[in-house]
Amino acid sequence: MSHQKINIAELTETLPIIFGAKVIQPIIITGMTGGGKSMFCKSVARTVYAESLGLMPDDIGFVTERLASRDAAEVAGVALPFKDEQGNLTTQNTKPPLITTIERTGKAYGVLLLDEILQANNDMQKVLGDTLDPMEHSIGGWPLPKGWIVIGTGNRTKDKSGANRMLSHLLDRVLMFELEFSIDAWSEWAYANDVHPLITECAVANNSTDNPFFADSVPATDEQYCSPRSAVRASDHLTAFLKVNGQDAYLNRTIRSLLSANIGSGATELLCTYADIRDQVPSEADIQRNPETAIVPDKTGHQMIAGHNAISSATDGNSIGQAFKYILRLRTDLQVSMNVRLLKIAGKNGWVSNEPLVNQFLAKYHDLITLGVS
Repeated sequence: MSHQKINIAELTETLPIIFGAKVIQPIIITGMTGGGKSMFCKSVARTVYAESLGLMPDDIGFVTERLASRDAAEVAGVALPFKDEQGNLTTQNTKPPLITTIERTGKAYGVLLLDEILQANNDMQKVLGDTLDPMEHSIGGWPLPKGWIVIGTGNRTKDKSGANRMLSHLLDRVLMFELEFSIDAWSEWAYANDVHPLITECAVANNSTDNPFFADSVPATDEQYCSPRSAVRASDHLTAFLKVNGQDAYLNRTIRSLLSANIGSGATELLCTYADIRDQVPSEADIQRNPETAIVPDKTGHQMIAGHNAISSATDGNSIGQAFKYILRLRTDLQVSMNVRLLKIAGKNGWVSNEPLVNQFLAKYHDLITLGVS
């Protein structure tokens, strides 16, 4: 099942258009496990919806229904027999608990989050048919308040979390997006929300596709893995450990075991390695500030991390040159491989550098570089 891929910034820019339409379609957001979909709905979507109405976020109600732990009757109510005005025997659902919960918020406007919607079985999806139909906007025959919008979240089938295909007759009623993880957006959020900087810096420094800090999908084995959500939990434990043992304390076996239980052994190893060499490699800011004097580590492994920091520091044509000059101070083999990678990223993003050293390198190694190919 392929959905329109979009990052957080793009989705945030899209929401005002969706909320400004005459009829607001329900939105379904899929993405990696623990990738912040629910948090996005509670904070960003709620805020943008409030702005579209000229209200404050606190004026917008928010109700979450976790569908994976519910059956159809719990969500839509129980169908009971009764006679209509003509004496004909028919059925009517009891008032769904979800309607009662929304009413108790006392809010005329709100966001109804149907969490884990793709984990819902076919019976549950059928029950939600009218909820996901913007013209019906009801559940179990009971109308939802007009000012309440519906957003669903779910994991991808490749995440092995029990996600199902959405019934075909529901697909044309909703807007479906796959939220692409963005290390830039996550790190910005992490710094603003007191995630321990060691974890944030390590995640940024280890964002390559060959050995990333965050897993792109759930491993085939049952071992623990690192997601944005589990990284936040690990941050809490790391913060508590360092508070007791000192901010420069060695990450001993006790905290390593606890971190592994949260983010898996692979991410824990990356984190501990980064902690050991953190003060021996330059930061992205150091490299951009002065690439000619920023520290160059002696060990090859440390130089590789420094090179990754240099690549990560490049965000436009001007910063390419700074990163490039620093990488030229590393081992010769790393100079070539990392600058080739840097220039491929530049080509893919349309960044152009006027740094003469860049042009010299392009002339010498043009056969190794296919600009625009990652």
